[in-house]
Amino acid sequence: MANLVLASQAAKESEYTATHIRYLLRKGLVKGQNIGIWLVDIDDLKRYEAEMKAAGTSKFDPTKNNFVSD
Repeated sequence: MANLVLASQAAKESEYTATHIRYLLRKGLVKGQNIGIWLVDIDDLKRYEAEMKAAGTSKFDPTKNNFVSD
C-alpha cells in the first residue's frame, strides 16, 4: 500500500520543495493523488530522488532524451 503524505511533509523529508513535488506529481513522474490537496507516495518520491542523484549531470545532456522535458 502507498505511503501517502502531504506534499509539504514530503518536502521536509526530501531535497525538493513542495512546489517542485507538486510539479512532479502533475507530470506523473512520481505517484500520488490530488484530493483537493496533493498527496505524494513518499517511497516513490525517494525512488525518483535516488534516480536523479544517480543520473547526476547526465540528466542535463541535450543529446540524450532519457528524461521528460518541457
